[in-house]
Amino acid sequence: MKKTEIIGLTGGIGSGKSTAADCFREYGIPVLDADVIARAALEPETDCYRKTVALFGPACVLADGTIDRRYVASRVFSNEPERAALNAIIHPFVLETMQRETERLGAECVVWEVPLLFESGFDAYCNRTVAVLCDESIRVDRVCRRDGLTEEQARSRVRTQMTDADREVLADAAIRNEGDRAALAAAIETLLCEWGKRL
Repeated sequence: MKKTEIIGLTGGIGSGKSTAADCFREYGIPVLDADVIARAALEPETDCYRKTVALFGPACVLADGTIDRRYVASRVFSNEPERAALNAIIHPFVLETMQRETERLGAECVVWEVPLLFESGFDAYCNRTVAVLCDESIRVDRVCRRDGLTEEQARSRVRTQMTDADREVLADAAIRNEGDRAALAAAIETLLCEWGKRL
């Protein structure tokens, strides 16, 4: 049986990466979302849950026993050692789950939607990689409207991530997303055709 081709999809906050993932789905390509899997990793009674509580202490647990994701996010946002420690807990679970699900799907091609594709080293498991790029001012505006942040907060989050210039250098293909959804879908269709994918 032919091995599944894995396309790694990434992009910074507010770039439209999730919209791009939806476009891949519409073209018949399954998408595995690393963020969704990472959330599952922190469900109570999992190994990742126990390690996360040990790392951040009881303050990271809400009254219902679930992880206070906002609290954890606020801790790791400005603390690189804690962010690295959390990633060391979560990333192996996410990678193992994505590999298992890819095998289970048995599709010709699967997209791995991973915000930290290059930073986590997940790109090493992909046959091709795509970065969704977008002007910073547009990204900041999208994040403000979506998450209710101030411009300063949104800009700070954008600038803590890898730059689009670095993503473009590392990725096999880059798609700009400053236009509407139709333009993004058309760009993805063009790319898939270039790569010889049947749509």
